[in-house]
Amino acid sequence: MAIKALFVSLITSLLAVGCVAFPDDGYDSRGYGSYGHPVYRDYDYDRAYDARYDPYKDRQRWERERAYRIQQQRIEQQRRENQLKNHRWQYEKAKRDQLKKQQWEQDQRKKWQQAQRKNDWDNKTKPEQRWNHSSMKDRQWGYRPDRQQWQQRQQQNQQQQRDKKRDDRRKADQNKEQGKN
Repeated sequence: MAIKALFVSLITSLLAVGCVAFPDDGYDSRGYGSYGHPVYRDYDYDRAYDARYDPYKDRQRWERERAYRIQQQRIEQQRRENQLKNHRWQYEKAKRDQLKKQQWEQDQRKKWQQAQRKNDWDNKTKPEQRWNHSSMKDRQWGYRPDRQQWQQRQQQNQQQQRDKKRDDRRKADQNKEQGKN
């Protein structure tokens, strides 16, 4: 049993000395770090620990930021183009509407002038209208829109005048008869 214990302690010491003599993890033999821990001189250790020092990650971040900026610029440019197209369309629509309105007004003026010329010509050619210098259509009998109503009213007025004359004659006759009696 003592041999076994001696043998185990010998193997343990050889392994411990071998691990200290041939380190694989960058052990610095110049001293110990804080709190009694060994100092490891792996120069990528700080960069791997803090991503700010990694140029590969910096490049990825810059490319992402650049792609985002380009995308935002493209979106902004597209928004401005759409806004410009919208303003241009509204301007052209207003211009088209104004031209349509002017054309409509011009057509209406032409129609009115043609109607005036025709009416003036008709007025000149009618013999009964030559003595009447009135240019108002509503006073001219042939242009009245309510001609039938005026004719009926005229007939009623004539009938009322006849009835009134008849009644006046009867009263006059009755007064004469009463005067004789």
